[in-house]
Amino acid sequence: MIKRPLALICLGVTVVLYLFVRLKAVPDTDYSEFQGEVLNVTGKVYKKETTEQSGSPVSVLYLNLDKADNTGQLGEKADFIGKKVICYLKAGQPEAEMGSTVQVQGKMSCFERAANPGQFDARSYYLISGISYRLNQAEIKAKTNEYNKLAQGLYRLRMFFSQKLKESLPEKEASLMQTMLLGEKSSMDKELKALYQKNGIAHILAISGLHVSLLGVGLYKILRRCWMSAKAAAGLAAGVMILYGFMTGFSVSALRAILMFAIHMGAVICGRTYDLLTAVAVAAVLILAGQPLYFGHSGFVFSFSCVLGIGLLLPALTEEIRERNFLVRAVIGGGVMAVITLPVYLWFYYEYPVCSILLNLIVVPLMSFLLAAGIFLIGIQIIFSPATLPFVLLIKGIFKLYDILLRLCDGLPGSILVVGRPEKWQITLYLLALLVIVVLKKRLKFAVRWCIVALAVILLLLHPEKKMELTFLDVGQGDCIYIENPNGNCYLVDGGSSSVKSAGEYRILPFLKYQGVSCLEAVFVTHPDEDHCNGIKELILSGHKEGIRIKHLVLPDIDAKSKNQSYEELEQIAEGAEIPVSYMSRGQEIIDGGLTLNCLHPDKEQIYEEANEYSIVLEVKYGYFRAMLTGDVEGSGEQALLQCVQEKPEGERLTVLKAAHHGSGSSTPDELLDGQKPMYAVISCGRNNPYGHPHKELLGRLDEHDAEVLITYETGAVTFTTDGQKAAVTKFLGG
Repeated sequence: MIKRPLALICLGVTVVLYLFVRLKAVPDTDYSEFQGEVLNVTGKVYKKETTEQSGSPVSVLYLNLDKADNTGQLGEKADFIGKKVICYLKAGQPEAEMGSTVQVQGKMSCFERAANPGQFDARSYYLISGISYRLNQAEIKAKTNEYNKLAQGLYRLRMFFSQKLKESLPEKEASLMQTMLLGEKSSMDKELKALYQKNGIAHILAISGLHVSLLGVGLYKILRRCWMSAKAAAGLAAGVMILYGFMTGFSVSALRAILMFAIHMGAVICGRTYDLLTAVAVAAVLILAGQPLYFGHSGFVFSFSCVLGIGLLLPALTEEIRERNFLVRAVIGGGVMAVITLPVYLWFYYEYPVCSILLNLIVVPLMSFLLAAGIFLIGIQIIFSPATLPFVLLIKGIFKLYDILLRLCDGLPGSILVVGRPEKWQITLYLLALLVIVVLKKRLKFAVRWCIVALAVILLLLHPEKKMELTFLDVGQGDCIYIENPNGNCYLVDGGSSSVKSAGEYRILPFLKYQGVSCLEAVFVTHPDEDHCNGIKELILSGHKEGIRIKHLVLPDIDAKSKNQSYEELEQIAEGAEIPVSYMSRGQEIIDGGLTLNCLHPDKEQIYEEANEYSIVLEVKYGYFRAMLTGDVEGSGEQALLQCVQEKPEGERLTVLKAAHHGSGSSTPDELLDGQKPMYAVISCGRNNPYGHPHKELLGRLDEHDAEVLITYETGAVTFTTDGQKAAVTKFLGG
C-alpha cells in the first residue's frame, strides 16, 4: 500500500466519510403529513423512463427541484419543495424533454419505511438518491421550450436502440437485452427479474465492468487498429463511455466501472501505469464524496467488493494454480468469488444462492458473446435488417440456455441457503480473516490459506445463542406472530393482511429470512379470514422455492358444520404442497424444550356460526414469561375463553396479551383483563384503517388495568426477548 500513495490517501478519506455517516445524523425529512394531497411542483427533468402499471405503459419523469424553478419561470409558485421527485404521468401527457423545466401536478405518495426486520426500506433506498417522494396520476401543467439538447439526444438514441431490439427479438429476449445494454430495467418482466436475482446472477443485468471492458476497451483497440494515436484513442474511448453512462442512467455499478475506465485511459494519455487498486480507491472516494450514504447501498457494496476481491483476494488464493488447466482455475476462481460475495449476500439478502457458484461459471463467459451479439444486432438492424438472423439466433440460444439452467436450479432442494443476517462482529472477523490471507499470502501455504477461508465461512454461518423470542410483525391490518425457542425451533401464528398487498412476499418472508429461518415447525392459522391467512397461503405455495420448509399447518379443530369455504381451501392448498395438516382444540399443547404452546380455545364439540368465534387462542409459556395470543376471538368464543381462564388456577401475571380482533371496542373485556392483568398489550392493526381500530373503549380499558399499549403501526415489529425470568421489549421503529 505504501507503493500506492494515492490509494492510501483515498482509503483515509473513505474512513473519514464512513465515520461521518455513522456519527452524524443524516437529514431525513418526513413528508407523511402530505400523503394523498394534490401537489404542484416545478423542476428540471433529469431522467425519463417508461414502466408498466396494471398492464399499461406509464411515462415516468424524474425531476430535480430547485427554489429558483419554483418561484417564477412558469408563472406560479409551487406548493411544496423537496429535493427530487418521481412523477408517474397520466396517459396522453405531452413529452417533456431532458433538461426542460416542467410544472407537474399530482397526488403525493410517500415512500414506505420498513416496519419489520428484513423488510425492504423504500424510504432509505430513495433517500440515497435524494428522491423525496412520488407523484401519482401526474399532469404536466406547463413546460419551458428550453432543454438540454445533449441529454435529450442521448435519450432519443437510447429509445432508438431500444426500438431496434424490439423489432429484432421476441419480447422476453428484447427486454433482457434492453436491460443489459441500455439500463432499461423497467421493461423487464418482474418474475424473470426475480428468477435472476434468486439464483445469484442478477449482476449480469446491471451495466458494470464487463460492459465497460467490452465496449470501452473494444472501442480503444479498434481505434488503435485504425492508426489513431494511443492518446487520441484513449481520450475518444473515455469520452464515448462517459456519454454511454449518461445515456444509460449511471447506475452505481456503471459509474464505478466508467470512472475506473476513465482513469485507465487517463493513465494511457499521461504515459503512466494503470493500477487497479488505485483506480477503485479513487472511484470509491468520488462516488462517496457525492453521496456518503452509498455505504449502505447494496449495489455499491456488491460492485466494489467484487473488484477489491478480484484485485486482492483472488491472487492470494489462486497463485499456485496458474499453471493448472482452465477448468480447475475456473472452479477455484468461482469459489473465490463466492467467498467475496458471501457476506454481501447475507447482510443485504439474508441468504446465499448456492447454485450461483456453478451458474456463474457458465453465465459470465457467455455474457461477452451476448453483449457483442446485441451491439452487432443493433448496428446491422440499422444497416440491413435481413442480416440480423445469426445474431438473433445466438442471443435466443444463450438466453434459452440461461432459462434452462435457472429453471433447473430453481427446482433443486437446497438451492437457496437461508442463513439470516450475521452480527456485525461476525462480518468484522470474517473480513479480518480475509485481510490476513491478503497480507500474509507469501508466508502461508496454499492449504493454510484455504483453511482460514473455511473457518471464516463457518464463523459467518454460525448462529449465536439466542433467548426465547416472541415477535409481533407489522403487517398492516392483520396479524402475524413469530415464536422462536432458544434451541432454534420456530413457529408462526397467523400471517395475513387486508391493507398490505402480498404481505407474505414483502413482509413475512423477508422477516423469516432475516431471522435465518429455513424451517417452521408449525404454522398456526387461528381462523381462515384473509387478514390472518393470505400471507400463509403465499408461504405454502412458494416457501419451499424460497428455502423455507413448513412441517405442519395447524388449524382449529372444529365440527365439519363450522368449516367454511376458506377453511377448506387452506386444507386443499396444504395438501397440494404436501404439508401435513394438524388440528388443535382446548387442552392440547405443544412442548418444545422449555417452550409450551397451550391451546385455550376452541372447543371441538361446539358448533360455531362465525369464523372469529372458533379462533385459536394460544397461551405461550417460557419460564415465568406468559403470553396470550387471542386471534380474533369474540362472541360465544370469547365467553368460552373467559370460562376456560377462570377455571384455571390463578398463576403469574400475564406478560403479554395480544388484544383480540385488532383492538375492536367489544373485544378483550374487563373480565379477561381483571383475571390476567397483562403488563403489555399488543394491538396489531393498520394506520387509518376503515374499522377505526384500535377503538377508544378498548384503549380506556387497557389504561385502567395499567397495561402498556403497543400498536404495531406506531412501533413497527414488537419483539419480546426472555430468558424465562425477565423480558426485554424492542420496538423496530423505536419510540
